[in-house]
Amino acid sequence: MSAVPTPTPPRLRGLLGAALLAAAAALLAPYPDAAAEHEKAAPPALVPVHAALRPLKAWLRHEDWTVRSIAAFELRKRTETGAVHLAARLLHAEQHPYAAAGALGALRGRPRRELVAEGGPELAEALLRWARHEHPTVQAYAREVLFTLPPVKLGTKLEMYAGWWKRGRSALEREQRGLLESLRASAAKAGKAQGAKSTSVESGRKDDRFYGRLEHMRKHGLELCVVLDDTGSMGRVIGAAKAGAQRLIDRLRSYVPRFRAGLITYKDSAHLRAELTPNGDVLAKRFRKVAASGGADHEEGVDKGIRMALRDKRVGWSQRAHRVVVVVGDAPPHDRDVPGLLRSIQRARKDLLFDEKVVVHTVSTSSLPVLHFHQIALAGGGQHVTLRRAGRLVEELVLLTFGGAERERIQAWMVEIDKLRKAEP
Repeated sequence: MSAVPTPTPPRLRGLLGAALLAAAAALLAPYPDAAAEHEKAAPPALVPVHAALRPLKAWLRHEDWTVRSIAAFELRKRTETGAVHLAARLLHAEQHPYAAAGALGALRGRPRRELVAEGGPELAEALLRWARHEHPTVQAYAREVLFTLPPVKLGTKLEMYAGWWKRGRSALEREQRGLLESLRASAAKAGKAQGAKSTSVESGRKDDRFYGRLEHMRKHGLELCVVLDDTGSMGRVIGAAKAGAQRLIDRLRSYVPRFRAGLITYKDSAHLRAELTPNGDVLAKRFRKVAASGGADHEEGVDKGIRMALRDKRVGWSQRAHRVVVVVGDAPPHDRDVPGLLRSIQRARKDLLFDEKVVVHTVSTSSLPVLHFHQIALAGGGQHVTLRRAGRLVEELVLLTFGGAERERIQAWMVEIDKLRKAEP
């Protein structure tokens, strides 16, 4: 005798039907609805930041885009825990495209696991915004990073990523929290390693000095006095200086709006060609009047040119600005003048009338370093470089003036900024 099926009560049938519908919806939708889930989401996950990176946090929040951009550029070569997190935080709050490009550069090429763990939803939101930016380079960088975030490949159409994000935020949050558990454990273990603390403290002090100098420049100004040998052998270099005087002013003012430059030339004696001026046209005209001539003897009056730059009130140094003297030449000072010159430079650096110590750099324009130029730069707290090609004079002046002891650190950043400017829509 066959069993008679027991009829299901209407209320039970309704509950079963609702459960089946909910299960089907969960299977068909790869992610739950983001808006509903996010309302009851936990607070944002806390990402551990390695002690060596903590000094950068303040500079990444600085009011000036130049400082933020350089700090973001620095993150590109950092592999410590938290580098991706700091770049993502900057990108989320950033409005200036050049600073955003620095942060995006620090994210390009990073594994998806790092991007999700340290960036998470905050990074996804920022990338979607910058992926629509009008600057083509910034847009391309943002899309390159964005395309690695979803768990599956979605192609190259931005609409696909916007659709994924609309439904996938909560899933990304959950994935981030899971990854952070192992990340925090690894960071805690690494923090106990011997010597980690001392290394981070030293690098932090170096960063603070570097960014503190940039902050001072942007706030109080940057001033450059070029002390140029104008003897006959300097013809090519003087030609490059004439051609690039306007560019020198324009480039440095793009980094430091309150920038002024002046010019002194020397043979056996010194001549003030241009007091410090913010006017690129004026400086270019003064440079054009310089002609390479004379200089039959091997030594020249380098000391007279430097002393004029340091002592002559007509030069017009500001009390609070960051002051730089760059000596450009191919002949050494007279041996008898060197001891007194070095003492003069050291005294000038101790002058209490100025807030900042003057910095003296030297540029050798011959194939070999000019005798005593290294000593002069050392006494002046500056750098000595050898100019291999006359056409690079302006670039070296910019790097020494703005970058100083960190000229190599700044050079790659300047190249990046120049590319961004050329690509402006």
